[in-house]
Amino acid sequence: MAERKSPDMQGLYPGITRKRIILMAFLASALIHAGILMGSPNIFMTGDFGGKLKAFKVDLIRPPMEEIQELSEETPAPISEALTESAQEEEEATISLDTTDTLYYPYAKMLKERIQRHWIYPVAAREKYVQGALLIIFRLERNGHLVNSRVARSSGHRILDNASIKAIELASPFPPFPETIPVQFLNINASFAYRLKYAD
Repeated sequence: MAERKSPDMQGLYPGITRKRIILMAFLASALIHAGILMGSPNIFMTGDFGGKLKAFKVDLIRPPMEEIQELSEETPAPISEALTESAQEEEEATISLDTTDTLYYPYAKMLKERIQRHWIYPVAAREKYVQGALLIIFRLERNGHLVNSRVARSSGHRILDNASIKAIELASPFPPFPETIPVQFLNINASFAYRLKYAD
């Protein structure tokens, strides 16, 4: 049986040398890979190639009072009928965690510090670069026991919402209200902000 010969490239394409064929293949490959990299700018954002995570920041911040009032008008709040920072007929009061009211400030500061000790940035959220801010309202009775808590405005990520609720639950029960606070119940508005910071 006659041996089949492979086609001669020079015979098929006269004038093309072997070096030119290799150069053309290399250039075609480079163009294809460049196109893939341009189309996927985040291809190196995972693993050890991404921006190195330097630190993360979590803040408990006071929501603007206008925002609290709008929230109370939009949704009926079983925790409180009105979101104000004054006592309501000596029965209950609603304050923010960062209140500047001298009557509530020392107690609110202590609550914030206790919650921060239990508040973490979930590892799964940090690894996936999940960030967000949310507002939680929780209710305390005079002996410091947590009555209930709810997410009034979600971060859009259940993992962050749950971590904030869990921090409040772990921090409770809280110390009883001091004698200077004359109400039986306190409704606390707390904003939680999860932000990631990357190394340059």
